Amino acid sequence: MYSEFIMPEFNARWTQDRAKAQLLREHLSGVAETSARLASLVRAKDSKFVSAAKLAGLLHDLGKYRDSFQNYLNRGIGKKGSADTAHSIYGAGAALFQFESVALLFAIAGHHAGLHDQSSLQLALENPKFDVSRRAEQLLEIASCPEELSVFLDDFPTEQSSHSTAADLLEFDDNDPNDKRRFEVFIRILFSILVDADRLNSEQFEESHRRGIPWERRTAHLEADLLLKRVEAAAEQKSKHGEANELNRLRSEVFAACRDRGATEPQGFYSLTVPTGGGKTLSSMAFSLAHAAKHQLRRVIVVIPYLSIIEQNAKEYRDILGSANVLEHHSTFDSTVSNSPDENRTATEEPSHSLTYEQAVENWDVPVVVTTSVQFIESLFASATGRARKLHNIARSVVVFDEVQTLPTHLLEPTLDILRTLQRHFEVSFLFCSATQPAFRKSAGLVTGFDEQELREIAPNRNRLFAALRRTTYRIEPPESTWDWQRLAKEIISGKQALSVVNTRRHATEAFEAVCQKIPEKFRSCVFHLSSSMCAAHRLDLLGLSRNPPPNNIKLRLNQENPKRCYVISTQLIEAGVDIDFPRVFRAMGPLDSIVQAAGRCNREGKLTDATGKSMLGEVVVFRPADAGLPMGIYADATSLTEAYISDPDMLGLDPELFERYFSELYQYAETDRGIQQLRQDFAFRSVARDAKVISDDTVSVVVPYRRSIKAIARIRKSEWLDYKKLRKLQRYMVNMRYGQGTMFQQLVAEGRIQPILPEANIFVLDDHCYDIQRGVVFQGLTPEELIL
Repeated sequence: MYSEFIMPEFNARWTQDRAKAQLLREHLSGVAETSARLASLVRAKDSKFVSAAKLAGLLHDLGKYRDSFQNYLNRGIGKKGSADTAHSIYGAGAALFQFESVALLFAIAGHHAGLHDQSSLQLALENPKFDVSRRAEQLLEIASCPEELSVFLDDFPTEQSSHSTAADLLEFDDNDPNDKRRFEVFIRILFSILVDADRLNSEQFEESHRRGIPWERRTAHLEADLLLKRVEAAAEQKSKHGEANELNRLRSEVFAACRDRGATEPQGFYSLTVPTGGGKTLSSMAFSLAHAAKHQLRRVIVVIPYLSIIEQNAKEYRDILGSANVLEHHSTFDSTVSNSPDENRTATEEPSHSLTYEQAVENWDVPVVVTTSVQFIESLFASATGRARKLHNIARSVVVFDEVQTLPTHLLEPTLDILRTLQRHFEVSFLFCSATQPAFRKSAGLVTGFDEQELREIAPNRNRLFAALRRTTYRIEPPESTWDWQRLAKEIISGKQALSVVNTRRHATEAFEAVCQKIPEKFRSCVFHLSSSMCAAHRLDLLGLSRNPPPNNIKLRLNQENPKRCYVISTQLIEAGVDIDFPRVFRAMGPLDSIVQAAGRCNREGKLTDATGKSMLGEVVVFRPADAGLPMGIYADATSLTEAYISDPDMLGLDPELFERYFSELYQYAETDRGIQQLRQDFAFRSVARDAKVISDDTVSVVVPYRRSIKAIARIRKSEWLDYKKLRKLQRYMVNMRYGQGTMFQQLVAEGRIQPILPEANIFVLDDHCYDIQRGVVFQGLTPEELIL
């Protein structure tokens, strides 16, 4: 035992230049205070929760009070970790054995390497090489010395104390699966708070040293009333510049309803069911800001399924709310060290330091976040520190799900379950927006769905709204009629402008080539192909939605003041939210909601007129391809159900309840939980993160040679350096490809057409000759789906 005369100085870390060490007691007390502050923002009236967060901060680096770790830390460059230098397990052991807290056990054990499965954590606690119980008690005695943390730790009675209330910090009913899953979310939030507090303290220490003055990260706080006034002004400006027609009057009505309901309704779950063109973007933000002002919430998070809509909506929000208030986060990369948990790591790495944008991405501490469904949902189930760090900042927010019907069906049960816990225990309100609202009613196929009054609709008089905003007629080709691509091409080019949406990338390529063959050569530049075989930057350029699009783009050709020939063949990625407007749309038979979403690209603004100038409806033609291939799984199941719901085509645009019935039936057949709920009950955090993927793990992202990426790739290879900032810029130039036996990815690798961007990097780059400016990724003239054996 150390005496007061020989107590050494214990360090937590060194600065990156190895010039200054941070004292361990200062780090632990600082993290504890920050953890308590963050916890009070999450659950202000829960003193036990705040106390638990503070204790987590004090204990998380308890293992650094060991001589072996101090020797390791002070060796500097080239140091190697081992079982003797791992430290998280000792603070976790103290949390369990001395303070009887299961929640803190998980949070502390995972604060570097990520949350563990209960089974693997139990093995670590019992491993004789760690001798956790005995060593944790000894280390706690050292930390309790007056020179260290006694003034802080005295507030927390240990399990040996007769008056101990430590077990009350966080509890759960082991016999109640619902309560175990509720407790699992509490663990995740505590873990998120601890990780963020640890990183913030490390960042502050490093930056203060680097700058030579005290430094603290600056953040913008949500001024909901002020931002709401800006949104109201923008809506009024749009109304003034728009035509004084029924459409604008209805948009104003929807906007007012959203703002007024947001300012008066209690927290909970809400839906906004408005047809395409009804002004959901501004109206949903008006609800969110009014709701945040009423309930003193901290931020608004807008969750969007597709990159094209994110960039479109985020730009509009930045223009209205100011760039400092809006974070656009759709990167697939996280800047923290431990983004991918690894059972074999010794977990001794310290947090990295990053630029302003990356700092905001790390923890979402900004007023308005616009992010992807993948980023948001996988953060709910994450075990890695990089993804989970932001989770506590979802608390006391308004979360808007745009195009909510695109939420992954296979994760609906666990997703809705976590959302309900966030709503009930962490003051989160949710708004589900769509023209094809699934409503998520409770049923045998969706146990965690909503009760009758639990999900409240905001839109005023939905049936009248749908009737007034009708912009199209539907023509459903009979079941016995099938179209080959030549027939489709003939129909497409019979008019001046048309969009065709098909079900697979192969169909898109074949239909595109059929149109090119059918149309005179002088009009070939009028034909566009869009699919996921092309990178996002390429698609946005062709749509005319990028910052500097090429002169020949879809948006420009559709300009109603100077309309030009324009024929687009696309996969379903164009359906939801993309702001383009065609007089005719051809949709291959598919899921009901996809058909109606595709119709939202037809006569979107209601300005279509006939030869005499009289207003007319656009036409949506639903056809059956002679090649009836469909994506497997839920997509094929949904398509098979569609026939029963399109017998009366007029109802597709007039009956919003049609989609509630359709989705309710679909969930009877679909898989809505892939065992995630049971894993959550077992506190198998790492297994949950592995299995709860929005996008299947059998894909790999490949950087393609398109425009700016070509020079970026060359610069990276020349400098032999790749960091998060460079990766973020490359993300717009990536295509997801399936890997495995017989796939294009495998064949391209075998032919040397795909290679790592740097020898040791796990980022792949496609050869210049395998990216076609019209079709995207190709090899030997074939698209990815054509090459799968």
